[in-house]
Amino acid sequence: MAVRSPKSLRVEVELPDEAFAHHPREPRRLASELRVLWLLEQVRQRRLGFEKAAELAGLPVARFLERMRESQITPFDYDPQELVSELS
Repeated sequence: MAVRSPKSLRVEVELPDEAFAHHPREPRRLASELRVLWLLEQVRQRRLGFEKAAELAGLPVARFLERMRESQITPFDYDPQELVSELS
């Protein structure tokens, strides 16, 4: 789990009981997973680099890259037209 810095934002999320039909009710584990998913989305939207996101998630970069692959997020920061231009 990531180390909390003095500058952090605590977010409370309410989930329905039905969300736990096939998932254990472990608040710390769930919080950690939600943090990673949010950070993955920040990388997908190019708001954050994957190395910084891995650090904030408290994961080794290699593991965060695996999570990116599982979520079909590329570590390469090219938009499609930029890539075509580079390859031409």
